[in-house]
Amino acid sequence: MDRRASLSGRSVRVQIPDQLPTLFEPQKAIMTPHIRASVDEDDEDAVSPERRLTVLALQLAVLEKAASRLGTLGFIWATVVLLGGFAITLGRTDFWCITTLLLVEGARILGRSHELEWQHEATWRPPVSWAVGRVLYWLQLLSASACVALSLVRLVHRHYGGSADARTNRRSALDIFYGLALAEALLFLVEKALWQWRVGHRRLLERIAKECHLVSACGAVAVRRFFYDSYSRCLNGSIFDGLHMDLVSYADDLLTAGSHDEQRLGACVLVALAESDRFADSTLHKIGTSAPTVERLIEMLSWKNSSDKDVRRSVAVVMSMLTGGKLNALRVTGIPGAIESVASLLYADLDELNLLGLSILNKLAHDHDICDKIGKTRGLLDKIISYSSIASAPATAPTDHTRLKAVKQSLRVVKRLASTTGTTGKLLRRELSDIVFTVSNVRDVLQQRDGKGRTELHQLAIEILTSLAMDEEAREMIGGTGGVVCELVAMFFPETEEVGDRPANAVRVEAGEALAMLALDSRRNCGAIIMVCGGVERLVEALSDPVVVIGAARILRNLCTYAGDEWQLPLRGVAAGATKVLRTIMVEKGKVLNIFLGLAAQMFRFMEPGELRASLAAATVTDEALVRTMVQVLREYSRPSMVVPRIRRYTIELAVAMMRSDERYAALFLELGMEDQLQRVASTTSELECFNVFSGSVGISRRAVSVCALVESALELMRHS
Repeated sequence: MDRRASLSGRSVRVQIPDQLPTLFEPQKAIMTPHIRASVDEDDEDAVSPERRLTVLALQLAVLEKAASRLGTLGFIWATVVLLGGFAITLGRTDFWCITTLLLVEGARILGRSHELEWQHEATWRPPVSWAVGRVLYWLQLLSASACVALSLVRLVHRHYGGSADARTNRRSALDIFYGLALAEALLFLVEKALWQWRVGHRRLLERIAKECHLVSACGAVAVRRFFYDSYSRCLNGSIFDGLHMDLVSYADDLLTAGSHDEQRLGACVLVALAESDRFADSTLHKIGTSAPTVERLIEMLSWKNSSDKDVRRSVAVVMSMLTGGKLNALRVTGIPGAIESVASLLYADLDELNLLGLSILNKLAHDHDICDKIGKTRGLLDKIISYSSIASAPATAPTDHTRLKAVKQSLRVVKRLASTTGTTGKLLRRELSDIVFTVSNVRDVLQQRDGKGRTELHQLAIEILTSLAMDEEAREMIGGTGGVVCELVAMFFPETEEVGDRPANAVRVEAGEALAMLALDSRRNCGAIIMVCGGVERLVEALSDPVVVIGAARILRNLCTYAGDEWQLPLRGVAAGATKVLRTIMVEKGKVLNIFLGLAAQMFRFMEPGELRASLAAATVTDEALVRTMVQVLREYSRPSMVVPRIRRYTIELAVAMMRSDERYAALFLELGMEDQLQRVASTTSELECFNVFSGSVGISRRAVSVCALVESALELMRHS
C-alpha cells in the first residue's frame, strides 16, 4: 500500500487515515482497464533490431535467386542450343569448356544446397558441422572463381574456330552462354562478399544479439539460427517470406513445434526480450495472445530434470512478467493444470524458482476467481504458509537473504488471499487460520526487530492479521496466540519515534487497525489489550498523535463497547480524553469526526454528568454549540455515506447518551431541530449502516441495534422531556 506523509511546520500530518479505505469502510470494485500503448507495424518494425537481419536475408536471397535463374538459363542454353544445335560444329576447346562450366556449376549448386543445412546444424554441434560447412563454402567459392576465370578467358579471346558459315550463329550462342555463366558466378560472388562484409566484418549478428539482450551463448545461437531460417524462407518460398519474421514469433515457433533443445532455446529468447525495457511490452503482448505458447510455457514450468533448471527459471521469469496483466493472468489460469504447474516451483530447493513461483501466485491472486482456484489447489496453501517461517533457520545462515525474500513473497500472497472479498474470502480466511502455522509464523515475523527491510515485513504481517481477524473464530485464535497482542501494541507505541519516518508511521497505522479489529466484539481480546497497555492512558494520549489518532480512537471505542463489566474501573480512564474528543468533534470532518463521535458516545457511559460539564468547559464548548454541531452532521449527511458509513449512527448514539446523562439535553435537541433530522434518517436508512466491518462491499459483523431502533430511542427521550 502506498503510504504518503506530508510535513507542515512542526506537526506531522499523515494522510493515510483520511484517504485510504480500510476494512471499516465498504469498497466498490473498481475496474481499471489495462492501458497499453498502441504500436503500428511501421513503428514496431522501426524499433526491431532483427529487422536488419531479415532485410539482409532478403538482399542475399535476391542475389542467390538471380544467380540460380541465370544458372538455369545457362544450363538450358548449353544443353538445348549449344550441345543440341552446335554439338558437331563446336571446337574441342569450347566443348570441354562448356562441359567444365556445367560440372563446376553443378558442384557449386550441390554445395550451396547443403551449406545452409550444415550451417544450421553447426549452431548445435559446432566442430564437425562447422568444418563441413567451411568445406562446402570454399567449394562454392572455388567453383564460382573457376567459372569467372574460364568465362572471361573465352569471352576475351573469342577464337571459336570453324568455317565462316559455321561461326555465324555459333559465336553468338557461345557469347551468350559464357556471358550467362560469368553473370551467374559474379552474382554469387557479390552475394558472398555482401554476406562476409555484413556478417563477418561488420559482425551484424553479434550486434543484433547485443541490442536484443541475447548476449549469452544460447542467445548468440538463437540469433544465428534466426538469420539462417529467415534466409532459408526467402530462398525456398517467396523472397518476402523471411521479411515478416521476428524474434518473438520465432521463439514461439520453437516452443510449440520444436524439439526439446529448441524449446530451451525459445525460452531463452523470450526471457531475454521480456526482461528488456525496450521490447518487454510488445513481447508480453504477443506471448499473451498466443494460446499455444502460453500452454507450452505452463507445461515447461513443471519440467523435473535437473538439467532443465535454467529453462524453468527462464519460463518462470516470463510467466511472472506475463501474469502482471489481468487479462493475461486469466488466460493463464484458464489452462487446465496451470495453478499446479506454478505450484511445482515451490517444491524445488530454496532458490530463485521458489521466489518466482511465489511472485507468480502473488500476481495471480489479484483476481477474485483465481484466489478461489489457488485455495482449492491441494496442499498449496500449506506450502505458501511454509515459506512465511522466518525462524526456521539461523539468522547467520548463508541463505538468509534468499529466505527473507521468500518470507516477503509468501506474506504478500497470504495477504492477497486473506483480503479476498465475498464468500471466497470468507472461506480462504477460514482455511488460512485453520493452518496451525499461519499466525505463529506471522508472530515470528513481528518479533524480528533488526535488519533492513523489516518494516515492510511487519506491515505485511499486520495486514494479514487484520484481514484474518474479520473471521470471529480467527479473531479469538489470534488474540489467544502468545505474543501477538504484545507485538502489535509495541509497534503501535514504538519506543523511539522519528518524525517523518513514513514506513514506520505506516506500520503504526496498520497496528492500530489490527488492534481495533481484534477488540471488535471480543471481551477476551479487549482485556488482553488493556492489560498489555497497562490501562487506557497511553491510548488516550495517542488521541493527540496525528499519525495514529484514528487508530487510537477506534481501539478506545471498541474497548469501551466490548470489554465487559470486569474492566469498568480501568476504562474510567477514558474520561481524561473527553476534552480532546469534544474539541475534535467541533473542528474536524470526515473519518476523524466519524470515529470521534462514536468514541464520545461510548466514553460518556463512563462519565458522570458533572465530568461532562467540566470537559465541555475545559474544551470551551457550550452545550448549544455541541448540539448544533450534531444536528448539522445529520443535516449534512442526509443519506448514508460510503466514506463514513457510521457517522449518522454514531451521532444518534451520542445524542441518546447525552440525553440519558442529563435530561436538559433532550429539550435542547428538540429546540434546535433534531427531531426533523431524526425522521429524515429513519426514512433513508441503509444496510450500509448496519455493519462494523466490510469485505469489499459485503458487510461483516452486523450490529445488534438497528439505526431505526436508535432513532426511536432518541425520539422517545425527547418526547419524555
